[in-house]
Amino acid sequence: MSYRVVDGGVLILEEAAENLKDVEAVILDCDGTLVETSSSFQVAGKVISMAYLDQLYGVECRLGDDFDEAFHLLKMLGGFNNVRTVTAVLLQALFISAEADKPERQTLEKIDLEYYVSRLTKGKSRPKFAERAFRWIVSEGVEMLGRHVGRADLELLIEEKARNLGKLEGLKELRKLIGPLFPYGSGMLTTLFSELWLGSEGIWKKHRVSPRFYDGPGLIENEWLMVEPETLEDLEKTAPKGLAILSGRGEWEILKVLNPIIGYFRVDASVFTGDKPMRVEKPNPAGLIECCERLGASEILYVGDGGEDLFLTREASKRGVKAYMAGVLTNRYSYTLFTKQKAEAILEDVNLLPKLFKQL
Repeated sequence: MSYRVVDGGVLILEEAAENLKDVEAVILDCDGTLVETSSSFQVAGKVISMAYLDQLYGVECRLGDDFDEAFHLLKMLGGFNNVRTVTAVLLQALFISAEADKPERQTLEKIDLEYYVSRLTKGKSRPKFAERAFRWIVSEGVEMLGRHVGRADLELLIEEKARNLGKLEGLKELRKLIGPLFPYGSGMLTTLFSELWLGSEGIWKKHRVSPRFYDGPGLIENEWLMVEPETLEDLEKTAPKGLAILSGRGEWEILKVLNPIIGYFRVDASVFTGDKPMRVEKPNPAGLIECCERLGASEILYVGDGGEDLFLTREASKRGVKAYMAGVLTNRYSYTLFTKQKAEAILEDVNLLPKLFKQL
């Protein structure tokens, strides 16, 4: 199997060209595909990690670009659709690398977001233990790229390293302090993440409660639309059964950020798994199958940027849906994964998607 260039920035798998002509609907991921999230999700992950180490263990650090690299790699492994899961794994890696064992406190104080954002740095993280932690995660993850890997797989590696370092009991204690990752309010990490992301106003509108750890505007305000309205107008003409969204966000978060373009999508056919239990998150194909049923489509193109998106289409195809993948290149590991797993199309930018259909 080989790829050919159909236009600048667009690759198509030779053997998939005929099949893509029969696509009835286009279903799109949100984060990293429709919306730029590095200034929200990755910042939240860094702030949470620094706050845990600082407030609970008395360990200060500055997190930099190597956090982002580890974050990007985990997102390409297929089992990390949820940013809280990525953050939980990276926090554990930081802990076993740091000179810390038992927590000094059991809960977080109110978070000063500006203070922690001011401690973000360019280049490598500091002190050295943080740099070592991310370098280790990347070295392990690169070897796994191309097969489905999830939180449990990496936590086994972390446990093994913690045991060798005599930090297994400390790791278990940290996991208790992380707590369940769903729903909001069930664990300390997931509660802090939601409050940092949505802000106090968003927490009240979505959950009807006052925030516990953070008062202020949410990092969701930093997000911006990557897709242009003209792109969606063109796609509508080529997808006879319409456009829809399958996202790990909840409906409230979707409507807030996508409000300027939501009219291009069939919201009634879209599925937002952030409002459902974690077991139905991507790459579980249940959401995509439900979306196809609502659209009345049996042959679809799914557009996404993560490993979970690609594995999602493969699982859905095993269950009777003809699901093809268009992978959007968003980090240095994207191309490797999409070519290894033979994504039907590869795009440098989501706005190049109409060019794919015009060439077909």
